[in-house]
Amino acid sequence: MQHLSTPLARTLGAAALLSAAAAWGAASIRYEADGPRLDVLVPLALAAVFVVGWLMASRSAPPVKLLPSTAPPREKVPGKLGAVRRDWGLVAAAYLTVWAPFAAANSAYGGRGSQLGALYCLLTFIVGAVLSLCNLALLQSNLGRSQRMLKEDAAAGSVHAIRVRFGTPVLEMYRYPTGQGAGRIAASTTYGVELVHESDSGEQRTIRLRAMKAAQSDKVGDKHLTYAASQLVGHGGWLCWPARWRDIAGTNKDLKVPAAFASDSGHVVWGEMQQDDYAYYLRDGAAPLCETDPRLAVAPLPRPSRYFPKVHASHLRVAAVGALLAVPFLLDAVPYWAGLLLGVVSGALGLLAGMTMDGVGVDQEPWTVRTTSHPSLQ
Repeated sequence: MQHLSTPLARTLGAAALLSAAAAWGAASIRYEADGPRLDVLVPLALAAVFVVGWLMASRSAPPVKLLPSTAPPREKVPGKLGAVRRDWGLVAAAYLTVWAPFAAANSAYGGRGSQLGALYCLLTFIVGAVLSLCNLALLQSNLGRSQRMLKEDAAAGSVHAIRVRFGTPVLEMYRYPTGQGAGRIAASTTYGVELVHESDSGEQRTIRLRAMKAAQSDKVGDKHLTYAASQLVGHGGWLCWPARWRDIAGTNKDLKVPAAFASDSGHVVWGEMQQDDYAYYLRDGAAPLCETDPRLAVAPLPRPSRYFPKVHASHLRVAAVGALLAVPFLLDAVPYWAGLLLGVVSGALGLLAGMTMDGVGVDQEPWTVRTTSHPSLQ
């Protein structure tokens, strides 16, 4: 279950990141310091204290609940569709993670003239630099090119749109043989929401809004849709497609087009649709081209807490072990060769814990699971 992000939890989380950054900075700048490295150990201990505080504040925060669907229907389509906000906390944590091995190496090396230690510091610096370049993807827009075209069309004054109701969140699982031997089966997952359109004649049609594929990670779209699935079920609003949908579908090998649900409560949910879902409305003309109102704006839902009990418990244990292994060489209480070895293990554990923590943080509670299989498995 997801919890709301409270000011206290955000403050403690930011303090933990700043403390870790101070420790990393001290280890990198004063790498030739002799004796106990209290300049590294003290901010590292503070970071641990703040992390514990963040955990307690996150666990005690109220759970995410459905928002009341009492807003009156909007007669016009909003012209300002807000983009998915960049997660600066994730960006900071990502950069601290990739430089953890270098900080541990510098602290263990201590400028003692060891060629092995100097080589290890150089290798960790190269790793940090390369991974930092990879992390630049986190600074890109969280909207893909096609979603940005929809945003531009809405701002320009017209989109295809119909009135719908936010329905059942569905996690579709497709099982298929891998072709690598008997019993080898894999599964692909797709997050989506069933939007219900009621025509003038009273006929109801279900349209599937699937999670979008963001520029840097599929997880961005999955999490964005998860936030909406846990809060907007039952809400009414406008389902929008770009006026230039033919340009997008014609240049997409899967014929997908972007879509956005603009709720009457003032929120926007970004996604994409396959041809089976949009053909009736766009190719057959059931969704008219509507003028947008530039005075109306919708924004993504506030991001809930990143805390997941079953996810963070195991990953933070790994990070805690890595931090504890750094204590002996930070206190200069072990021989030099032992300090180097502990530095290798400590930095590797920090890198492992940080790089795997954010990849599994999708709340499964709101989703109705539907499983289909390849014909050979039926």
